[in-house]
Amino acid sequence: MLYRCVVPLCFLVLLSGCESLELSREELIWQGVHAMDIAQTLNAADDPCYKESAYITQRLIGEQPSDAEVMAWGIGTAIGHAVITQALERLDAPGWVQTLWAYGTISHTAFAVASNHDEGIRMWGDNQDVRGCYR
Repeated sequence: MLYRCVVPLCFLVLLSGCESLELSREELIWQGVHAMDIAQTLNAADDPCYKESAYITQRLIGEQPSDAEVMAWGIGTAIGHAVITQALERLDAPGWVQTLWAYGTISHTAFAVASNHDEGIRMWGDNQDVRGCYR
């Protein structure tokens, strides 16, 4: 259980220390919210009452993914997001494009975290019981 907390946090610490990436404040915010999403997904993956329902994520890792699948998806997505952010900056994309990317992805991921919480998925605690689900 402890590794579910430690792994995303260690990843963020390592990612924030990469001098070549020079992460912006918005990128660090997204990475933090994404780490919360990873923690929720790890907790839900071990609970037979919950199934991954996000369209793309479900096709990538399945309805009941293993911890390894969740971590691979989480780390891959985090790296991909940072690479796209850096590419937009390096290619000198218009400010509105960079702003849309930054705040659009922050909003989308924060909405996913809030929705998961509303559905009873907790980051590091016990998930709420699902009516009609017998463990």
